[in-house]
Amino acid sequence: MLPEVGTVSTPVLALAAGAVAVGGAGAYALTAVLRRRRTDTDDENFARLRDTIASLESVALVVPENPSVDALAAAIGLRELCNQWGVTARVFAEDDVTSDDAKAFCNLFDVSLDVAGNSLDDFDGAVAVGGGGTVPSFANRPPVVAVVRHRPAAVDHSLVLDGDDAGATSTIVARFVERAGLTPEQDVATALLYGIRAGTREFRRVRSREDFRAATFLQEFADQGTIDALRAPGMSGETFDVIGHAIRNRERRASFAVTNVGSVPSVSALEEAADTLLRLDGVSSAAAFGVHEDTVVTACRADDVRTSAMDVLSSAFDQTDALGGDADTATARVPLGLFSRVSSDQQSTLDELIDASTRKALFSAFEQA
Repeated sequence: MLPEVGTVSTPVLALAAGAVAVGGAGAYALTAVLRRRRTDTDDENFARLRDTIASLESVALVVPENPSVDALAAAIGLRELCNQWGVTARVFAEDDVTSDDAKAFCNLFDVSLDVAGNSLDDFDGAVAVGGGGTVPSFANRPPVVAVVRHRPAAVDHSLVLDGDDAGATSTIVARFVERAGLTPEQDVATALLYGIRAGTREFRRVRSREDFRAATFLQEFADQGTIDALRAPGMSGETFDVIGHAIRNRERRASFAVTNVGSVPSVSALEEAADTLLRLDGVSSAAAFGVHEDTVVTACRADDVRTSAMDVLSSAFDQTDALGGDADTATARVPLGLFSRVSSDQQSTLDELIDASTRKALFSAFEQA
């Protein structure tokens, strides 16, 4: 799929016709014009973000609940830019972090990830980094001054930098770091490079050459040893057992896979199970669901640019206690409510109802995506 380049002007259309007529030379000229258009847009976005943030004294960089590695890496890169612009910046999450990958990332890069709340009152503005769907408002305390995320999204905000040709949020931020003329610190370059690799699924979901260009820029400054450590994080015994349940209970239709892992000790184990299903040959979208603390939690993964994990879960469940994530990875929570109080002799019936209804809803949503 070619990246969107906006409305094409008459001169560009004329050049396109010339390209057809004269062959290679014309095609090269057309490519050069389109590349300049993208560069001009990137420069404008960079200037808008810089001017917005530089007008403040402090900024909260807020990643989604249980953020992706890509979102975390992008936040680290933005924090470096804020420091360059003389603005105090700190990274927060909308809610607790439970993913093993995210925890390993925070440990390696010494990121203290506090939950956003009243602690944001001390900041002049907030930047929403990564994620998908609606943008948190924080009751305007502080106001959200910018949204930085990859893949276009319908967001009602005056400054949305969504890089329609970027396969990862880290790609957008890496381009900004390069445009700022910065030589990134090793930990920043390493974080952003791994963020690009994670966001593009090791470059299997590249949307344009911009992902490769950003990675090439960062490669010179990054620590490959740290990236190798991140690619092979440790796995707890509980997570290992959950993945075993996921593999045994999987059901596949076309390129969609769904599994029920039953009761799970942590949401991160459920997410690992969804990631595992996505590695199966021929599977491009997957979902794993289970019960955690009287709530049916579903983790969805999409490895196909035509499918959005957020849209799948939004379509599958009319009412959720929480829905978060982005087009690649998303999580939904549906409280059991009164059903959580069933007696032990009715538990098996409840489990069967949860299994049948959730599988039906997910496969229906996948087929419509």
